[in-house]
Amino acid sequence: MKRSFNQEPMPNPKPFLTQWSRRQFLASSAASVAALSIPSSHVPAQENREQVRIAVVGSGGRGSDLIRKLTTISTARIVSVCDIYPPHLERGLEFAGAGAKGFLDYEKMLKEMRPDAVVIATPLYLHFEMAMLALASDCAVFCEKTMCYSIDQAVRLREEVKRRNAIFQVGLQRRCNAIYRQAIAMVETGMLGRITAIKSQWHRNNNWRRPVPVPRDHPDWERLEKHLNWRLYWDYSQGLMAELGSHQMDVANWALSRGPKRAMTSAGIDYWRDGREVFDNVFCVYEYELPVSDSEKSAADGSDTGSEPGSPHSDAVSSPTYTVRVTYSSIQSNAFEGASELIMGTRGTLLLTQQKGLFYKEDGPLDPGWSQDGRVDQDAEVVTSGKTLKMKNDPWAHRGKPYEIDSTADDTRSELVEFLDCVLNQDPATPCNVDVGYEDAVTALIANQSAKEGKPIENEWS
Repeated sequence: MKRSFNQEPMPNPKPFLTQWSRRQFLASSAASVAALSIPSSHVPAQENREQVRIAVVGSGGRGSDLIRKLTTISTARIVSVCDIYPPHLERGLEFAGAGAKGFLDYEKMLKEMRPDAVVIATPLYLHFEMAMLALASDCAVFCEKTMCYSIDQAVRLREEVKRRNAIFQVGLQRRCNAIYRQAIAMVETGMLGRITAIKSQWHRNNNWRRPVPVPRDHPDWERLEKHLNWRLYWDYSQGLMAELGSHQMDVANWALSRGPKRAMTSAGIDYWRDGREVFDNVFCVYEYELPVSDSEKSAADGSDTGSEPGSPHSDAVSSPTYTVRVTYSSIQSNAFEGASELIMGTRGTLLLTQQKGLFYKEDGPLDPGWSQDGRVDQDAEVVTSGKTLKMKNDPWAHRGKPYEIDSTADDTRSELVEFLDCVLNQDPATPCNVDVGYEDAVTALIANQSAKEGKPIENEWS
């Protein structure tokens, strides 16, 4: 079934639970959860105001990881875990430890437990509804990326967060990574010069598919397949751009202090032809329009030493803006380049990963020697004869020895620590606020729209 780009997703998770429970699906797991799923009807009278009472919704792979991190933070107290899939709920409660109550119904959990904050780690299509319900319950919200399934949802959620002046954070953990913070500071202070291009990728060699714990002829196989492999279907997911590209395009938005003006994407299902709907490879070119700096304008009009009036450089900066192109690729059939971002400027280059950053200084533009005395005729002869001047084409020639940026901090834990600090201090200025999440969602979603429509998409939402 085709759907328009901003159409709301239709699936509702509640019927899944009803049908599974009545059929005693995975009976042993369901039975073990049943005893845990009857919460206390009251909130404890004695509150530790140095801790945040947290409810986690979604205890699959990412949700369980967040639960484990939260249990290592002294300001966190997990009071409840919610998941409609019994095995995930059971695992989440095990990680949360004694005192956490299990729920199969999210609204019931909010009403009965009245948490201070909600951590949302559910499939993407549920983010908007669950965040809005949490805000209506006066909860602070930590929402995993991507913030929303559609741009319409992102617009509405941002409006609601701002209307309430709520504490809201999106799980783009590079914003809390010391390496990336140092790198962005280097960009902002001009160490890289003018940023001219950014290249990023997330390359892996796996099918992204999770096993379904029942045989294909089981009556609930299809429901479980869609539930466990939700990332592979458009009704529930926005594919590689939302799950992976959102992280790295956020780095580009951060470095350039804005979102893109347009996106051009080529994508398809070209290797993992296993019934999935979302692309298994995505290649994007984004265009960002940036203002020319005052120093470059001064150089162009001859008031600085950078160039003479009327020079090609002068013409290039006579416009109030210039374009930076950002490329992004995500593939699932080769892991050679892994996940990284390359920020390239006129004075230097940053190669960034979550474990290490490398800064390479530029030697400056190469002069092929055409302007040297006695070389003009010789160079003209070389060019017109079809030969090529010998220039450095070794890909390693310009690198030299890099300056290293190291950090051993866990950025997922760091983002949770900073979120909890904001909750305790009632400070809505989270490190990855709703504006950042909104811009990131738009950036990822217009790439998908471009791929589906086969044309460049102008960013009308920034």
